[in-house]
Amino acid sequence: MNATGWRKGLQVTAGGTGIVSDAGVALVRALAGSTGLTAGLSAALASDRLLARDRGRVLAGLACAIAGGAEVIGGFPVMGGQEGLFGLVAWVPAAWRALAEIARGGDRALGRTGAAVNAARRRAWAGIGARHGAIPGIRVAGKMLDGVTCIGLDAGVVAWHGGEEGAGPDFEGSGVHPLLACDNTGEPLAGMLGPGWAGSSTPAGHLAVLDAAVTAVPPRLRRRLMVACDGAGASHGLIARLDALAARPGYQLICSAGRELGGRERAAIGAVPARAWQIAAGARGQARERRAGEACGDLGCGHRRCRIEEAHVTGLTSLLREGPAGDQMGGWPEPMRVFARRGRPRPGARLTLSEAGDGWRYRLRVTSRPAATKGWPGHNACIDAARRVHARAEDAVRTGNDCGTGKYPSTSPAMNTAWQAAALTAAALPARLRLLALDGDLARAEPKTLRYRIWHAAARLARGGRRRRLRIQASRPWPDGIMTARDTISALPQAP
Repeated sequence: MNATGWRKGLQVTAGGTGIVSDAGVALVRALAGSTGLTAGLSAALASDRLLARDRGRVLAGLACAIAGGAEVIGGFPVMGGQEGLFGLVAWVPAAWRALAEIARGGDRALGRTGAAVNAARRRAWAGIGARHGAIPGIRVAGKMLDGVTCIGLDAGVVAWHGGEEGAGPDFEGSGVHPLLACDNTGEPLAGMLGPGWAGSSTPAGHLAVLDAAVTAVPPRLRRRLMVACDGAGASHGLIARLDALAARPGYQLICSAGRELGGRERAAIGAVPARAWQIAAGARGQARERRAGEACGDLGCGHRRCRIEEAHVTGLTSLLREGPAGDQMGGWPEPMRVFARRGRPRPGARLTLSEAGDGWRYRLRVTSRPAATKGWPGHNACIDAARRVHARAEDAVRTGNDCGTGKYPSTSPAMNTAWQAAALTAAALPARLRLLALDGDLARAEPKTLRYRIWHAAARLARGGRRRRLRIQASRPWPDGIMTARDTISALPQAP
């Protein structure tokens, strides 16, 4: 067998012309222009000095390059080396200077940049609503909760070993500690950088991100909000702020958060009657159960002995508020309700002494959804299933790491904060592109998949008749997705 036979007769030269290796990145750049992101950043970062490169256009180009796969500033030439398609694009030194000016501008420069990004978001979401009728709803237990905007809060640790100022030891080593918020569209709304030792239960960070995320949501979509976070974020300060936001006339805000399982909660769980535990619902609304090992051969049978219930949920509010020990929820808002969930632990999982006693693993969830809520949203199983909404924020952290927030280019916290502003914008562009211009599997693809299928597509750039024609490689899969997306973006109302 000749393992190198594919190289026979192959010659490599550097004389090719009219070749574009990242043709699909033009979709992201076109979307940034159509929604007013490029023009907005240009106005936000305008300077009285005579500059060779418009700082706002440089930042918008950097965001497009990050979305296209550039993990560091050195990857900016992904567009800069293809001026035939993308036009005049700044190179790496101009990107450094743009970030340095934002860093020197501090909160004021970041505020102007954020306002420009939010204005582009409003136009993009208006286009999403025009295409789909509304922004996507929230999927809870197999059903769609429409008309509610969800904000998820989560934290992640990015490893850093370069001795950055502000980085420090954490539970995974040494690094910085970003907090992100995301919503129904899957895009990040806000973020911040904190030191690696900052605990994710610190309320100040969550409050800052929450305020920025609510501001980022278009005003007409702030009337009905849902905020979800895990147990690390459920502090008194955060719950109090959410309660204050929910008390505004004409507004509705539902919080869904984890809660620490302490001694008083364990005592309340021990007092729950067996009949009060209800079977939990899965992601598709199905009962959380599995077939028993000794089940009969009929897969469609209804025998109770042939099923093992894997998870249950029950309410603990009355036991904690009105139990024999009196009100044990002093200091927490009156509308807050507490639910307990028990599930079968995975094989080999570590259990506490109380969990090993009865074979169940327990988790707590709190919500501000009123007890009188009618229909399926008020059922215990659906309230418990709403905790999965928090996975949206976890996905934002994971996919954000693929769009620039996984690596920071400088030893300066101010420079890295400026980089994060570009990275969060870069992470938002694929999310908007999916909803505005893509269909089928591409509308559900993550950034890495989009890069392989669309953005890194090879094409030939031909000129003639005072026009440029981009001819996608015929043998490449998914060429229709690029052409359809291009036509959809071109039909969007152009931002002023």
